[in-house]
Amino acid sequence: MARPVVLAASPASPIDVVRVAGVALVVLLLAVLVLWPVAAVALQGLLATQAAWPWRAAVDTLIVALTATLGALAPAGVIGFSLMRVDIPGRRTVWQIFTAGTLMPPFSIALALLVLAGPHGLLAADTSRPGLGVVALGQAIAFLPLAVVLVVRALARVPVELEQAAEVLGASRTTVARRVTLELAGPEVLRAAVVVLGLCLADVATPLLLGGEARVLATLVVTAAAVDPSAAARAALALAALAAAVALAAGTWRSDGTAAGDWAVLPRVERGAPPALRWSLGVSVWGVALALAGLWAVVPLASLARGAGGIALEHWSVVATAAGARALVSSVVLGLGVALGGTALALAAARVVERRRRPAGRAVEALVRIPLVIPGVAAGVGYVLLLAGAPVALATLPVLIALVACWELPVTVRAARAALVRSDRSVEEAAISLGAGALTTLTRVVVPALGPAAARMAAHLFAAGVLAVGTVIVLAGAGHELGALTLLRLAAAGTTGAACAVATALLALASGALLLGRSLAGRRRGPTLLT
Repeated sequence: MARPVVLAASPASPIDVVRVAGVALVVLLLAVLVLWPVAAVALQGLLATQAAWPWRAAVDTLIVALTATLGALAPAGVIGFSLMRVDIPGRRTVWQIFTAGTLMPPFSIALALLVLAGPHGLLAADTSRPGLGVVALGQAIAFLPLAVVLVVRALARVPVELEQAAEVLGASRTTVARRVTLELAGPEVLRAAVVVLGLCLADVATPLLLGGEARVLATLVVTAAAVDPSAAARAALALAALAAAVALAAGTWRSDGTAAGDWAVLPRVERGAPPALRWSLGVSVWGVALALAGLWAVVPLASLARGAGGIALEHWSVVATAAGARALVSSVVLGLGVALGGTALALAAARVVERRRRPAGRAVEALVRIPLVIPGVAAGVGYVLLLAGAPVALATLPVLIALVACWELPVTVRAARAALVRSDRSVEEAAISLGAGALTTLTRVVVPALGPAAARMAAHLFAAGVLAVGTVIVLAGAGHELGALTLLRLAAAGTTGAACAVATALLALASGALLLGRSLAGRRRGPTLLT
């Protein structure tokens, strides 16, 4: 009987070893930077014996977030329906205003309200309850643009043909809107409401600027982190539990989050509305859009306003001081570090997830989604707990870069995966068939093909690093000064004009980076095999 032929297993090539090591390194990095801090908060919060659970702050946080969500979603529903189903005058211009508003940080609205209220306005009351109401008002206005674009995206998924068929059968516009449009878009609108609710829970800047003596969980975490880590861990765990429950209810764990720019395109309105309805809705929608634009303009204008009237640059003197210049430079360095490190990490994680449907890919995909359910301020407490006893002053900036970059991974990995899906695999296969090695194919084919997406991601990450508040305040508040934290300190001291000057400088840096990234991404260069 002939013996079966046994083929010797081919030895692993050095390229395969390097590839496996790279995948293992990505998994290890994400586990250390994302999962470990969250686990530290959970363990410390559950094992803490001296700190009491902040039940009152948790209830106040939920009430404020629910009120702000309702205050944002109610007008957003009317505005979204007007943009999608009524041919109001200038609807595309209005749409551009609201989509641009999704890029504005929440502290811009809070600063604008402080400027308009004056020293004896919104926060004049002695009790803490009016502070919670002002926080809800500020969050409702700040997240209104996002609520509008989410409602518009929900309505874009409702086929217009069904509404037209209902009208042909004799249904009125009100009946169509109630029985067809709302019925079909209802689940997506509810999900949009829960997404806004999660953002309100995680917001730190608005409660710090407008809350006065009132305390929600986010501000309780910030104030307790420097003096009582156990109390901060309990508050962070309570906030993480609330945010996780909301994120799971909204289904954001199964999705990739809400990325700026991932919005619907306004369709052409085929059915003309009655003139009275068209103009009444148009005036209302334009009024809200212009009011929002006016609030955004308050911050740069207040930075130029003179105390006795007129225009002056006295508020900008804070930027010229050594502390102010150092804070802005630190923000720029943080933004550059987040842009470089975050882009590289996102591309590596996306490649593992997209090209390797194995346990490693599934593990990376799960780790990347953790920031969708855990607020950055809670993760900051985890980093503080892990770095207890370490020379934090030397490690602050690298840790801040890692924290901001990791908590932007749901958005950046999504963009990187989309770029990988669009990339032509046949070009890579052709390069390999012509004798190119894996490293040559990566540097000469894959990287140029991902260049436009990398430019957009780097610009987004730079802006996120410059404008970061919630993800950095617990770590940086102890001593490492940043621009966003400087404006909070100036506003708390009553110098809102100087705070507006710092905010204007940060917004200019972030806007410039976004425009530069869009410009670089527009210069597309296809992959080439030529030298």
